[in-house]
Amino acid sequence: MRVLVTFAVDAEFAPWRKLQEFKKTKLGNFGIWGFTCTLGEKEVQVFLTGMGTKTCQQSLARYDFGSAEKPDLIISAGLAGALTEQLKPGDTIVPERVRTLDNDADAQVDELLREKAVLAGGMRLETLITAMRIVQTVVEKKRLSCFGQAVDMESAYIMTKSVQAKIPCVTIRTISDSFDEDLPIDFDRCFTPEGAVKPMNLLHAIVERPSGLPKLIRFGKQSNQAAHKLIDFLNSFVVGLDQVRVGMR
Repeated sequence: MRVLVTFAVDAEFAPWRKLQEFKKTKLGNFGIWGFTCTLGEKEVQVFLTGMGTKTCQQSLARYDFGSAEKPDLIISAGLAGALTEQLKPGDTIVPERVRTLDNDADAQVDELLREKAVLAGGMRLETLITAMRIVQTVVEKKRLSCFGQAVDMESAYIMTKSVQAKIPCVTIRTISDSFDEDLPIDFDRCFTPEGAVKPMNLLHAIVERPSGLPKLIRFGKQSNQAAHKLIDFLNSFVVGLDQVRVGMR
């Protein structure tokens, strides 16, 4: 079984790379770089899409979903922001539906995979919204809460591509920030779409708001803990996937 797992950036994937022997390699004949490892009888491929609508779509356009070497299933993984008080940092969510606000990408996840993830400890969620940019303030989160219970920037596009290619897919995300907290800095300014820090921009952000430094440090620890919880969940989930192989196609 070939399992493709997507993350936006390396920081989300890094704890898994430390846990398993992933090797950097080209993914099939697609001409793109990713990481692979073997878990039992499963070949796990990891593809980093980059953050945000434009970068993710460009990355997905380079992946040949119609190839004979396409995966047997796809997992859109990573961190997400809470849009409801019921979700706390560290909660792992499994939405039924992922969509953008204007519905240019809209998909239902595979029900069998979703139920397997819920049985493994994931929280049921009705809708995850994929936003065009990082949702940074409580005001923005309240506005989006009318449309879904959590938000990310990639899953709707990944799931839509998967459904179009008739590949079973599921979204598994762990909450990094609660609905009632602003992000400590403007992440759009301070990080590249690949997740690399823009040092001068980050320095300027800290200088402009030095009182926010403790909150930034706390948020970094919170996000790191969420990433480790996500990887613990994914590793266990993927190992147990043999039990849902029959009937997926």
